[in-house]
Amino acid sequence: MDELQKFIEEVHNEPYNLASNNCVHKHIRIINKARELGHDASLMGCISVIPITPAGGVPLIGPHFYAKIDGKTVDVSMEPELEKVMWENEDIVRLFPINVSKLRPMNPEEGPPLPAALPGWPWKE
Repeated sequence: MDELQKFIEEVHNEPYNLASNNCVHKHIRIINKARELGHDASLMGCISVIPITPAGGVPLIGPHFYAKIDGKTVDVSMEPELEKVMWENEDIVRLFPINVSKLRPMNPEEGPPLPAALPGWPWKE
């Protein structure tokens, strides 16, 4: 198992916390590590649809973030225990995906409109 895959597994096994370890936090860390190792990595945003329980069929609809690394989707938002209760990360329905890493501000001199946790802003290259 390579270094990036090991790191992704470590992040996947961390407990989900809406305030401090949610999909944004986890995937920004993964993207930073992937870029550090020389991979093409982007933060993707979308509207997600997650059935709370497959039997109940009540969907949970809201914003969601995940990573695209070398063209492959990496989604480790929920840890394995939570996936058993809710829904598998890989089965989340992702509507209207947007590559958040490629967004540019109207006035670049004013700085990025997104978290500075993502290094390598495209307009600075």
